[in-house]
Amino acid sequence: MNIYKVLPDLSNERQMRLWYQGLRKQWSAEDINWKKALPNVSKSKLDDLAKVLTPVLTGEQSALYSVSGLIPVLGHRSEVEGQFYLTTWAVDEARHTELFARYYHRINREPLSIRRFPAGYLFQSRIISKEPAEWLTGVLVSETVAQTVSHEFKEADIDPVLSDICDGILEDEARHLGFNHVYMSDRFKEIYEKEGEEEAEKFANHLEKRRLHVLEGVAPILDALKNELISIGLDRDKIVDTVSTVTKRRLEKSILAGRKATQGIKIKDEDLIVAVGQ
Repeated sequence: MNIYKVLPDLSNERQMRLWYQGLRKQWSAEDINWKKALPNVSKSKLDDLAKVLTPVLTGEQSALYSVSGLIPVLGHRSEVEGQFYLTTWAVDEARHTELFARYYHRINREPLSIRRFPAGYLFQSRIISKEPAEWLTGVLVSETVAQTVSHEFKEADIDPVLSDICDGILEDEARHLGFNHVYMSDRFKEIYEKEGEEEAEKFANHLEKRRLHVLEGVAPILDALKNELISIGLDRDKIVDTVSTVTKRRLEKSILAGRKATQGIKIKDEDLIVAVGQ
């Protein structure tokens, strides 16, 4: 059973840099000032906020489980640097889950149940895969959704505590998307070099179909929360369009980076972290 290396070489410098960033950028719920006063928000608006936050909380929980499940998968592939980074990613998702669970207590509300919100739970099932590139393609959609929604919550400025939570999460999500880009570009570099352009293009098409499959699960979530989104000031169409456009661009960028790497063109350090809209 190949689940570890006795002496890993740790030669993937880009993944190692993200691992170090993941270690240095850790924070916790204790760093949030929960004593900040809750603004004078109506009861109905808090009800709507609790509903809209449901897919956010379930997304963080699902991400924790799926990230944790991929750590041994990378072990079987002897990809130790990636394993290292995923341990920080799992910690990030655990932190996000705790933050939103605590936030529900702050507003004295509960998330929607599975029975009342099946779209939010079905979306997560589309992401699951034990093939790292397939998983990362699905996660590309969910992480971009999380990043986009966190940015919108911060802009809406509903509650200073929620804004502080989203501010920290935006940094975490940018690192996750940075790893996604690095891992996928490395994977395509390997395919181009070992299997040729035809196989690389075939795999790229496969992942694009997977991206679209996962993306199809986003609109039903937002449609189920249409009135609540309007209530708290989030634009359903803007979120869908942003996620669709950005995920397509990011996947294409990773594939192109893998191809360029075969020509000796290196990726700049600043390209490791992916901000909103890039």
